[in-house]
Amino acid sequence: MSKKRIKVLFISSWFPNRIKPTLGNFVEKHAESVSSFVDVAILHVCFDNNIKTKKAEIIESIEKNIPRTIIYVKPPSGIFSGIRKIFLFTKYYKIGFKLITKVSGTPDIIHANVFFPIGIIAMMFKRKFHIPFVITEHWTGYHEADPNQIGFFNKYISKKTAYHASRILPVSNNLGMAMQKTGLKGNYLVVPNVVDTNLFQPKPQNTEENITKKIVHISSLDDKQKNVSGIMNTISELSRQRNDFELHIISDGDSTQLVDLCKSLNLLNDKVFFHGKMESDEIADFMKDAAFLLLFSNYENLPCVIAEAFAAGVPVLSTEVGGINEFFNDKLGILIKAGDKIALQNAMNTMLDKHIEFDKNHLHSYANENFSYQVIGEKLFNIYTETLKETQIG
Repeated sequence: MSKKRIKVLFISSWFPNRIKPTLGNFVEKHAESVSSFVDVAILHVCFDNNIKTKKAEIIESIEKNIPRTIIYVKPPSGIFSGIRKIFLFTKYYKIGFKLITKVSGTPDIIHANVFFPIGIIAMMFKRKFHIPFVITEHWTGYHEADPNQIGFFNKYISKKTAYHASRILPVSNNLGMAMQKTGLKGNYLVVPNVVDTNLFQPKPQNTEENITKKIVHISSLDDKQKNVSGIMNTISELSRQRNDFELHIISDGDSTQLVDLCKSLNLLNDKVFFHGKMESDEIADFMKDAAFLLLFSNYENLPCVIAEAFAAGVPVLSTEVGGINEFFNDKLGILIKAGDKIALQNAMNTMLDKHIEFDKNHLHSYANENFSYQVIGEKLFNIYTETLKETQIG
């Protein structure tokens, strides 16, 4: 007789939706990676200012064999709107839980993502239905460099969430340490972000260099975090020394100010090109031709785009922030200090001259061994299995 598959319900503070199509796409990828090992369902509630006539809109679908229910709720206005928002958030998660269980059955375990505010829901389901939960964290707000520091109510809920969680799964050890320093005590285990290594594939190793080398930057363009303006100013300096490169920026973020900066530096559509949002398959195809991926962030956890670059056989030039150095060595690229424009310019020169020396197959193999759907999916499956065993014993 075949063994009964574990049923897992994914819930998250961030998840791709019609308002923000790429928000929390790393959560979606975790769900996809483990769906080969367990039965996954996804439930998400978010507020939509475009809803005018009705209180909420419920969208049920099945994508990549994963049932998902996304509920768009009309946000409250006026006095006490913050309190009413929490009430509506919990109300529609209760409604969504009834709907998703009709399709997928009652979950054995809940996988929550991004502590606040989803921790409120995870604790509510545990108390009401006696369903244990694990929780993954991606938020950078625990780091001192992030101006979006954790607030009192957020911290209170997050501490309670950590206490009630069976496992806390930061995407890097650095993030886990920052969380514990904030006072979130619990059972920690690192589970990094995941990449589809079948989609992100390298081109054959080429010993001949392209005349114009393509540098790729992919981010939200939040300049406080990503320091894209620092990249622009360095590009401007570098362009006075050499003319054999272009910077291509892929983002669904607001590029208005950066485009203006590019214009003022006479870089736009000469040395710097903006491409807007791309789907994963488009990014995978575009990445193959890159000389290297460039990040100059002031703070990070473990960006998915680094794993995607490795899988595509593309080396990385990045700042040594967050948990990036936990999955990095000199065969994968170069790390520099945050904010150091001189080091950035020197490292860019090195990468432009020597990027062809990085072994594309080694880069892809590293991604396969550390971030693939198989590796991360199996890791999550083992965590669910151990958690359920402990719950039964307890």
